[in-house]
Amino acid sequence: MTTAERSPEPDQGEADRTGVASLARSWLPTALGSSMLAWEIPLVVAIVGRMSGGASAMAALGAGLSVLFVVNSPALALAPVVVTEVAHHGSRPLLRRALATGGLGCVLLAASALLPGVSSGFPALLGLPEEVRYDFRTCLLSFASAPLAVAVRRFLHGRLIADDTTRPIAVATVVRIGATVVAGLGLWRAGAAAGATGGLALSVGAWAESAVLALSARRLAPVPVPETPGRGILLQHARITSSVLLNMSPALVTTVVIARSEQAADSLVVWPALYGLVSLGTVPLSDLDSVGAAFLKRAGRPAVLARFTVLLAGVLLALSLLIVLTPLGRLYIAGFSNVPAGPAGLGLSWMAVLAAAPPLWAVRGRLRAMAIAVGASRVLPRAAAVHLTAFLVFGLLLPFTALPGVAGAGLALVGALTIETLSLREMIGGTPRLPAPAGRGRKAPG
Repeated sequence: MTTAERSPEPDQGEADRTGVASLARSWLPTALGSSMLAWEIPLVVAIVGRMSGGASAMAALGAGLSVLFVVNSPALALAPVVVTEVAHHGSRPLLRRALATGGLGCVLLAASALLPGVSSGFPALLGLPEEVRYDFRTCLLSFASAPLAVAVRRFLHGRLIADDTTRPIAVATVVRIGATVVAGLGLWRAGAAAGATGGLALSVGAWAESAVLALSARRLAPVPVPETPGRGILLQHARITSSVLLNMSPALVTTVVIARSEQAADSLVVWPALYGLVSLGTVPLSDLDSVGAAFLKRAGRPAVLARFTVLLAGVLLALSLLIVLTPLGRLYIAGFSNVPAGPAGLGLSWMAVLAAAPPLWAVRGRLRAMAIAVGASRVLPRAAAVHLTAFLVFGLLLPFTALPGVAGAGLALVGALTIETLSLREMIGGTPRLPAPAGRGRKAPG
């Protein structure tokens, strides 16, 4: 091979490094915003844990969040739907869908907390101890307005990501964290019920973020409906929602697994703190699939996304091990979160199981981005169904062992995530390839 024929290779390497930097610039504002958002649950847990009746309220908050995650699944799916569909349908139809989605979520939460029969039967179905059930119902009612705020927020996230204008997302999240903390501390000082404080504080923060995002998005002109609209929004939303829903459902299954396992009471208390810690590594990846799909549509460079993912997963694994293997874990659980000694010791004994979750989340995000970019979103619900099936199998088997609930929940979470990632990788192998970006020539044969 001549020197001239080899010359594209260094250029290609430089192009890949430039592509990684470009992808990082698009993703980092969403990650920064989400990273701060990840502190939301630990901060609220820390406030609730210091209130009167804090231990019971912490257990109720963890169970309530597992329900909220499921109810919010259609709203959380809106960002990638907007990224892929706004050019085909315009922005106004997508906004109407967001408002309807959020409103339905509000109705479901209010009904779960207030309707006779449902409000008493639901916590019993989950297996929650009697002393936690009142706080659980109170927590659900305090969450009742959150789904609408989340739906508006994710619609605006999608608009900003599609426009490659992601910096306002970080700014809005700073405001959200501030509003959540101020609301939580204010409710604590005002003597509010511990069971309501967490949900109300999180809801106030979500609405504050949505308001700031709405102000930032004002400069984005509404995208008109094209003369020939694309495929139905409902189908695309249903596909991505089913994936998100199936991936959020294990949070609710986790509550059931813990409540029916050994050392259930202590596990229910410490699990919100542990899950909050895991979320510090996973929540920043919430928009990796949306940002990655938008990048692939612009540049068509899967190798760049793969390189970026390897770097990201390595950093996340190193940080997870640092927390597990040093006193930082105890400082977070027993110090910052104020978990009582018994539950705290149980959580520290099993927190290492969860170290693999953040890097696995990053790998899965890359695969999801590839599926969305090539129009193969149909594989997402299939992979998520595999995830839920695996989780249910673990959830059915682990309570029969002598493992404490927190150990079973951690093993089920990581095991199901691993199986889903492997299955998604197999499914992606059979999808169409991205077209080469304009201007790229073929490599000369060597």
